[in-house]
Amino acid sequence: MRRLLAAVLMASITLLALSRAGAILPVFAEPLPEETRKLLEQSLSVVELDRNIARISALKIQTQAEIEQSEQRLAEQEIAIAVQKEKAGRVLRSYYMGYKDFWLSSLLSANSLPELIRVWDMMDMIVQSDHKTMDDYKVGYKKIKKGYDQLQHDKDELTAVGQELVAQRDRMSDLQKQLDAGVAASSDQEMLLRLMDELQVYWNNVGLYEVKQHFRALANAMTHLPEYIKKTPGIVQTSGLKAKLTISDEQLNEFLRSEDSRFDNFSFTFDNDLLTMEGKNSDIQVKIQGRYTVEDKPENAIRFHVDTLIFNGLTLPDTTRADLEREFDLGFYPQKLIKYVKAQSVEMNGGKLIVQLKIG
Repeated sequence: MRRLLAAVLMASITLLALSRAGAILPVFAEPLPEETRKLLEQSLSVVELDRNIARISALKIQTQAEIEQSEQRLAEQEIAIAVQKEKAGRVLRSYYMGYKDFWLSSLLSANSLPELIRVWDMMDMIVQSDHKTMDDYKVGYKKIKKGYDQLQHDKDELTAVGQELVAQRDRMSDLQKQLDAGVAASSDQEMLLRLMDELQVYWNNVGLYEVKQHFRALANAMTHLPEYIKKTPGIVQTSGLKAKLTISDEQLNEFLRSEDSRFDNFSFTFDNDLLTMEGKNSDIQVKIQGRYTVEDKPENAIRFHVDTLIFNGLTLPDTTRADLEREFDLGFYPQKLIKYVKAQSVEMNGGKLIVQLKIG
């Protein structure tokens, strides 16, 4: 709650400061010249790439720390496993050097039942101890092997993260050069730089927060979609071991608006295998386009992938879309609707989302 209040307060202070300064907030009442729009888009992409680089850098530091901890832990486990290995070796040597023959002869040479029982109990105790020693070694060996496998996975991940970091830095450098060249060629550099600064301040303090709030609201609503489907006749039709889910964009709009009033000014449409969400709240104009795909891992689901994200007429980069996908789950899980059912295909056309399901 404190973070939310702080974010709202910061947004209010920023808006007030910009308004008092007579600044033009980056909600453009008139269409911008194409070249200006492109440069503003590039400046916003630079901001988002920089944020993504910070995220990847933090991930790299975290992965490196995990690797160092794993190496320390495995070094300690190696000492313990060496002790267990020596014990297991002694057990195996005792078997191959005839100690079991010694116990067999002791059993056969027992002169009374109590002596026989005593020898048997001692032999049983030693055998159980031997089994425990071997089992401890096997468990320890499997644990340390699993640890080394995880360590190798972490190292591979660190390498991939490092490569992604280099790629993103190169990408940002290239984009910054294009942006600098575009500003240098502008007939009104001062105005353009002022617009860029205002846009970046607005995005960092208001825009990103609002976009995330919309995605959070969508994610929260999607958790209640199975309940809406269950109580709405005609959405699910079954035939034998097959079922079909059909939901219209009118129904989706009705559902989402009943979940959150921020969607009262937004419309959702299904067409050309795309879900398009478009609308405006106050000074925020957002357009999101994406597609659903059927995926089986880690569980059967219909996952939503953001293809296009436009904020106040400016297209945001793929890194922002990927970041939002990671943070907010807009997917649909058929087994929350019907147990033992799996999605087989999904399509969006003519104002309808159609999901083919298989039971069993």
